[in-house]
Amino acid sequence: MLKRCTILIMVFLALGEAKAQDVQFSQFYAAPLYINPAFAGSDHTPRLVLNYRRQWSGLESAFNTYSGSFDHYFENFNSSIGLIYTYDQISNGGATTQDIGLQYAYEMDLGEWWLFGIEMPRMLRMGLQGSYVLRSNLSGLSFGDQFDNDNGLVNGASIDPAAEVNGVNYANVAAGALLYDEYMWVGFSAHNLTRPNQSFLPDVNGESRLPIRYTLQAGVKIPIGESADWRDKYRPGYKEMSISPTFLYKHQGGFDQLDVGLYWTYSPFTVGAFYRGLPIKRIDQLVSNNEALIAMAGVRLKNFSIGYSYDFTISKLTNGATSGVHEISLRINFVNDEKWGVKRKKSGGLPCPSL
Repeated sequence: MLKRCTILIMVFLALGEAKAQDVQFSQFYAAPLYINPAFAGSDHTPRLVLNYRRQWSGLESAFNTYSGSFDHYFENFNSSIGLIYTYDQISNGGATTQDIGLQYAYEMDLGEWWLFGIEMPRMLRMGLQGSYVLRSNLSGLSFGDQFDNDNGLVNGASIDPAAEVNGVNYANVAAGALLYDEYMWVGFSAHNLTRPNQSFLPDVNGESRLPIRYTLQAGVKIPIGESADWRDKYRPGYKEMSISPTFLYKHQGGFDQLDVGLYWTYSPFTVGAFYRGLPIKRIDQLVSNNEALIAMAGVRLKNFSIGYSYDFTISKLTNGATSGVHEISLRINFVNDEKWGVKRKKSGGLPCPSL
């Protein structure tokens, strides 16, 4: 166990942000189906997840993001299905993006296996997602060729009127894998595999391919004062106490982003602190690649959990100008505690935090 913890911490230090073109969540494990389709059904219970993110409300063009998902695991088939819907809006311009996706994941037990003398996680999940995206409502946006140096904004539009009314719709594909046991997990996913054209311009010169978003997520749960009798955790009154170092690394186009931090859990409460940034990769020589410090807190009561997080901006945008980022998450598992405990005993249970 100690060897595996040390290896993961070394990986944390070796990896390293920036802004991608897709939506992001600070509470990324509270939006599991969004970061990796292999998470579909990973709780082994019917699960409903709701997320809301209000980004940079102090700026004229803030971002509002809503997401909801439902997933279910079919034990007899070692398979899961998931449905996810994400709605993203720029409040000033009114531009919106809606993404609805259907997911399938398959889980297998690899048994005991070792790599370089280290015991590795035994459960493997593989997931696939097909989605349909609608982008519309551009009437409030202004574009570069609508301005001149003398008069500022001038009449005319960059967007073809028909394209503006109808928006842009396209299909998309994502895939991912997740390796885990009772104490650690590592996952990899790739979104936008079809490189869809998201341009609103009707001609070929307006082509704008959405870059593939690669995501690597990993972490380890380190129990504190764990009982020698494993049955204790499934008995009434048991309180988990643990720390969970974890990270999420994303690469899309020419941009990279790293969220790295630590969760502390003492049932039913969880708190977390994260740093978002990648100082070793500078976007510009005059701009340091630091974005935010993130604080999280949440509570889980039986099959219900709720979390809140706040991003404190540390980039040159400043927190006073952006007013930071607020995020709320809600998760409901539709099964009683006793049945849920029995199912988790069979596989050890996915150890990811719920925030």
